[in-house]
Amino acid sequence: MSATIHTLHESSGDVERVLAILTSEQWPVRKAEALRDGSRVVERTERPDGGVLLVQSRELPGGGPGFLEKFLPQDGRVVQTDDWGPAQDGLRRGTWSVEIPGAPARLGGTLLLEPTATGSRYVIDGEAKVPIPLVGGKAERFIADMVLKLSDKEAELLRTVLTEPV
Repeated sequence: MSATIHTLHESSGDVERVLAILTSEQWPVRKAEALRDGSRVVERTERPDGGVLLVQSRELPGGGPGFLEKFLPQDGRVVQTDDWGPAQDGLRRGTWSVEIPGAPARLGGTLLLEPTATGSRYVIDGEAKVPIPLVGGKAERFIADMVLKLSDKEAELLRTVLTEPV
């Protein structure tokens, strides 16, 4: 089993401006300030083809169900990797994954930035998989819901950043 993740957010920024924000060294700093999630850059690499790799560490939100606690890292931190490919026909495609040290969960999927008439659309697809008998399904749904909530908060922050002078 697994829980499906699908979310999309529209913004006024064009594809390349949104990508520049989402892959900047400052994006985790802004998230840490706004979301209080302790985000910080682990690695950032710009490739010659225009692709960008951003690996960041962040704290898990509190308030998770008790049955999950024994599977979560002691320090409460996870590592998120966003790997964006080069521009192709005005689009940017990438992959994302989250590593939860010590937990048997797999979390990841695809990223898409595409132009719209008024800016761009950011689409996140993926799945949460927790292969634990009895509680795996509940854990998958909880994790997927958490990703969707975090995505909404990050999209709100992105819209705020886009209104600031360049």
